[in-house]
Amino acid sequence: MVNLIKSRFSEKIIFTILSLLAVSFVLSLFLMQLAAALLFILWLFEKKEQKKKAFDVITAFILIFGLVRLITIFLSEFPQSSFESLYKEALFYTTAVALPFYLKTLDKKKVLGLMIIFIYGAAIISIIGSTRFFIGDVERAQSFSSSYTVFSGYLLTAFVSALFYPKKDKSFNQQFFWAIVYSIIFLGLLTSLGRANIALALLAFLVAITLKQISVRQIIMLIIIAIIGYGVYSFRPSKVIGERVENITQLSDRDIIWQGAKEILFEHPVLGFGPRTFQQIFPLKEKFADKGIGGWHNDFLQIYFESGAIGLLAFLILLYIILKTSINQIRNKKTDAELKSVSASVLASVIALIISAMAAGFITSVVLSIVFVFLISFLSRIDYEQKQDQIN
Repeated sequence: MVNLIKSRFSEKIIFTILSLLAVSFVLSLFLMQLAAALLFILWLFEKKEQKKKAFDVITAFILIFGLVRLITIFLSEFPQSSFESLYKEALFYTTAVALPFYLKTLDKKKVLGLMIIFIYGAAIISIIGSTRFFIGDVERAQSFSSSYTVFSGYLLTAFVSALFYPKKDKSFNQQFFWAIVYSIIFLGLLTSLGRANIALALLAFLVAITLKQISVRQIIMLIIIAIIGYGVYSFRPSKVIGERVENITQLSDRDIIWQGAKEILFEHPVLGFGPRTFQQIFPLKEKFADKGIGGWHNDFLQIYFESGAIGLLAFLILLYIILKTSINQIRNKKTDAELKSVSASVLASVIALIISAMAAGFITSVVLSIVFVFLISFLSRIDYEQKQDQIN
């Protein structure tokens, strides 16, 4: 029996707030912020010894990264722009201490249930986004409180999580059900028109097949669903999708971003220019076809130019710790089989986020950074259980 963290508050209250957070990421920014804020407020009233017991290396490195970001805000070349990060990124750090704590108060059944709520919530939101696209309400699928890029990144993590989520029931009905879930989430991805994320989702799907996460029978189901879906779509083809396919090699001004990055690469190499300073420092803005570009479209470039080599190093170490933790959990023969599958789903989702960060970004996104914390909190929970098993 795992010696779980003891909260002052009812498990029902905690699980309800966590569930609200799990479904609200792109459904409602207000609900997401409310759930995250409530968790942090409750965490403030928890016992000090329980907080110490729950504190782990992943949380520590998130706070180290946050400290570097804070330093570069106050040393920024453009403080008025950088000070916005104090409130726009604060939720990421408060959630990073509260969310892992409360996952460590839940038993395995509720941990698995929370992940399934996240996946089912994404399927529902995918229906909303793709419906808005097909009725012509938006040019690219998105929810009501997010851009299409955030919507696409969110669905990518949910799709990959769904592929690797532990499924004990191998019956026809369950396999068909999961085939429908995969198809619905992928449809949202497809209609968001995020080419890099669609490619990553397909790559994750191939990996899942290789690792036998998807059976031959389920592959046949998915092929039939795809054929039916294409047949329905052919009655009303989208001009926007056609244009995106025709311009599949278009870099969306990212080549100009890299050119500009080369010009200022060594101007502030240690601590950067300060957060949210792209508009002030980028030297080739006049070359953009899209004049609305306001960021680096690459987390690694963004962190380097905002927080320098020190900030980038802190970020890379954080990612290394996360990946190493998950790999150790998967390799550990004593890890519970279902929790091992959860760890694998988180690992795959985080890898997808990291790769997508080369074409977009997640760590400084208000929504995707919380999705990131949500996912890695499962690793903290599993790691805590392993350490408790060793003690016992």
